[in-house]
Amino acid sequence: MKEILKEIIEKEADDLIRYWVEEFPEEERDEEARYYEDFLSFFEECVEKDLDIHAPESEALKTFLEKIIEILGEDRFFNFKNSVYTCYLKFPIMKKLEEKNAFEYGIIKKLTVFFEALTSRIIIDLLKKNEQVTMSAMNELEEREAPIAEIWDGVLMLSIVGTLDSNRVLKIIDKILEKLDKREIEHVVVDIGAIHDMNSEVARQIIKLNNAIHFMGSNAYLTGITPAIAKSLTHLDIKLGDIKTFSTTKKAMEHILHGEI
Repeated sequence: MKEILKEIIEKEADDLIRYWVEEFPEEERDEEARYYEDFLSFFEECVEKDLDIHAPESEALKTFLEKIIEILGEDRFFNFKNSVYTCYLKFPIMKKLEEKNAFEYGIIKKLTVFFEALTSRIIIDLLKKNEQVTMSAMNELEEREAPIAEIWDGVLMLSIVGTLDSNRVLKIIDKILEKLDKREIEHVVVDIGAIHDMNSEVARQIIKLNNAIHFMGSNAYLTGITPAIAKSLTHLDIKLGDIKTFSTTKKAMEHILHGEI
């Protein structure tokens, strides 16, 4: 198998490229000819390793094809003539095998298994990469929606943006507790001025957050109490217990720095 495939790649490369570009419109053929020529160089090294999908040479071919994905785009790569771009790469080679009366079951099976495995690995790695990008974006969004920063020696500030539900408050509590466990933090200022909707559920979550901060031996201060939020709390008859509230972070900091605990 190795000998016949090497002979085809080395001596029949022009025909292989010609067969390949026939699949494309005239304006795309020069570009695709270059891609296929590069592909043949990588593929020849894979043939030397008996098409071992786990060989470094196969990984190099996979990396090359991932670059092709970046150039062509995922939609075109994975919807190429109702199949996948990589699955078509073998057809010029098969055509040449048939011309040379070497279209044998063993070789065809080996080629098919190799390209199917190669395609599967590309798809799996791409899915993992997309999942990591999605998770990274979600983590970044969460960080933006609840940033925590030390604004003064021993004073943390947490700004909550958006909506606040039980799942989200648990994540915020975990982040706050981690900060409190690693640093000597005496005060935590929680700004709720950018919360979208103040209701009884949100109030309960704020009380949970306040309690968690107190359990770690720190003092909690609620800031960003706008007239709209104050009105909502009054209308709903919501009581925040012993939580200290301020209209602005500046007023909370003045309270902290003057030692009026």
